[in-house]
Amino acid sequence: MESNPHAAGVSGQPVAMNPARSPDGSAQASDCPVCGSEEWNYSMNAHGLTFFTCGGCQLMRLYPDPSAKTLESIRRPQPTDAVESTEEEFERARAYWKHLQTLLGSEALDAKILLLSSETELLRRAGRDAGFHRIETLPAEGAAVPSEGTFDACLAVFSLERMADPAGALRQIHGLLKAEGKLLVVAPLTDSWPAKMCRDAWTQLCPENRFYFSSENLQTALLGHDFHQIWVQPDRRRYSLAQLHRRALTYPATWLTKAVRAACTLVPAGLRSRIRVPLPTSAFIITATRTEPRKRPTLSIVMPVYNEKATFAECFQAVRAKEVPGMDKEIVVVESNSKDGTRELVQELCTGDGVRLILQEKASGKGNAVRAGLRAVTGDIVLIQDADLEYDVNDYDALVKPILQRKAALVLGSRHVGSWKLRKFNDQPLVATFFNLGHLFFCTSLNLLYGQSLKDPFTMYKVFRADCLHGLEFECDRFDFDFEILIKLLRKGYRAVELPVNYNARSLNEGKKVTAVRDPLTWVRALVKFRLCKIGPPPEAAGAR
Repeated sequence: MESNPHAAGVSGQPVAMNPARSPDGSAQASDCPVCGSEEWNYSMNAHGLTFFTCGGCQLMRLYPDPSAKTLESIRRPQPTDAVESTEEEFERARAYWKHLQTLLGSEALDAKILLLSSETELLRRAGRDAGFHRIETLPAEGAAVPSEGTFDACLAVFSLERMADPAGALRQIHGLLKAEGKLLVVAPLTDSWPAKMCRDAWTQLCPENRFYFSSENLQTALLGHDFHQIWVQPDRRRYSLAQLHRRALTYPATWLTKAVRAACTLVPAGLRSRIRVPLPTSAFIITATRTEPRKRPTLSIVMPVYNEKATFAECFQAVRAKEVPGMDKEIVVVESNSKDGTRELVQELCTGDGVRLILQEKASGKGNAVRAGLRAVTGDIVLIQDADLEYDVNDYDALVKPILQRKAALVLGSRHVGSWKLRKFNDQPLVATFFNLGHLFFCTSLNLLYGQSLKDPFTMYKVFRADCLHGLEFECDRFDFDFEILIKLLRKGYRAVELPVNYNARSLNEGKKVTAVRDPLTWVRALVKFRLCKIGPPPEAAGAR
């Protein structure tokens, strides 16, 4: 990205934006609308516009508002020949309504829809064409606002990123929707292919957009304002060369727009509207459902158990006694028909409020047990806890903190970051060396295949928002589930934050169940298979394509 030291002191350093003011002299709010952080790091300067990134959740924003002179230098006259482009935009707008119709189901055409967009007339026309006739927009400032629970759904197209207060807008949308009302947002995301490839030439770096969300922090913002069942998918489109040429003439001059203009001029004008090419877009379609807010968040602890009679009682009592400030807690214990008397111990101890016990008929592997536990959780944040004593429950507070602060959706309790050493087995040094080498091999392989830089992706402590699982299906039964769940969360767009945890490894003689031959083969299969397979979408979103 382009660096401009004059814009914000030293590039990459936190910038206090409280004292700054916009060109009209009004004070500028400094806290992040997603996570509330006041730390903003200078990101880049493009077209005379300065951009900062939140130090907490990585939300990007334009700051300060550009001057009139800067706007004049950026904005370019609209081409007069825009008939073909208008038809294609109408087709695109109609596709959004069809997607919303699928979300709403059989009651869609009688639904009352709140429309938020700068393309109001185009979207109204497309909505009526798709069969929607009860479409409203927010009234002008000073007019009466609709009462709460008025709308069945909200369609927000290229609007959230343009608002001065997107958090306030989400609060207002939540209040105006009925119970289980649907929200469909279309927005450009910073983790889209065009954004990552074009960088400071990205066409969405324009003065109309005040905030730039990623798939993760936009989901965080939605969850923070009581929306759930969130799904993010790319807005797949086919562009005519005429439309690409028109956009290249309209957007600020960069190497990208110049290249597009040059390429399009090689094609006769009469053919440009007939040739359509599929291209990755910056826009994504995000769907969500309104839910009622909880007074306190709940931590769901999934605890798979098999042949752990020697350690279960101490581990379970530690988990049960652990208090996480500001949170309620539920423990979901999944016992897989142990052969050493563990089942009887589990049935004796796992009683009372806050504990759910699932008894499996047969042992089908740790992954199978965790999957059963995940289907039963009811909390807001999920933590996976083995029934041995390798990990320390006192690390819970640090692991859930970034999620509660809306700075992350996925946290890994790493044994290999900070000052923590690789695992050691007191009575089996050769086995320890074997597993350490295996860890390095599989960790490197995962990082290369999935573009990560993780130190301990296979830790047992995986902590994430429960809604992250929406739309994901799992199949692995053994320890390859550790690979599957992490890979699918990464591919869904979540960024893993690693935090150091205490770890006291046990050896094979002490009850460790990983095998030296079978399990590594399943891990290789998982690395390859889940790189190639499709992830989602959930059934209702799939039907909208």
